[in-house]
Amino acid sequence: MRWKIFVGFCVALLSALSVQPAGAADVTKTTAEFGPEGVWASACNVDRMTDSKTCRLMTYRLFEEGQEVGFVALSVIPTGTDYHLFLTASQGLIESCAIRVDRQPRIETHIATINMCMFPNFMSGRVLDQFRNGSTVLVRVNLRGGKQDIDFGLNGFSRNFEEMQRMLQ
Repeated sequence: MRWKIFVGFCVALLSALSVQPAGAADVTKTTAEFGPEGVWASACNVDRMTDSKTCRLMTYRLFEEGQEVGFVALSVIPTGTDYHLFLTASQGLIESCAIRVDRQPRIETHIATINMCMFPNFMSGRVLDQFRNGSTVLVRVNLRGGKQDIDFGLNGFSRNFEEMQRMLQ
């Protein structure tokens, strides 16, 4: 039962990023829509208000901290001529986030709020090249009470990013 409530919470939070119409959380739909944990997946929808296509590329990881289950999700979302990378977490007020692809220098952002950080200029800032050529990305979520580190595999990222770009045309 606790798992279904948690998944419903994840769906509500992640659907805010995907710009989908509001609706009830359906656990079966969640598995089909977001796929298995740790797998990159792209999806596009037509925005009902603007009739424009909105897309995202995302993956998520679950973790246990004590008796609670949490999540961290990475989403790449087109914005004008570039893309932004969003890191969404279940922990609450985030002070900053950092990413590190393989052994590359870390990239930190202080563009943070409740449950989310944003890394702007994903393509023009050359982070896209690191994601395409790397094998893992370590993310760090800095909270007032500590930090959470999660590893994500980059296998399948390039293929799904290209698919998302095709769907946008």
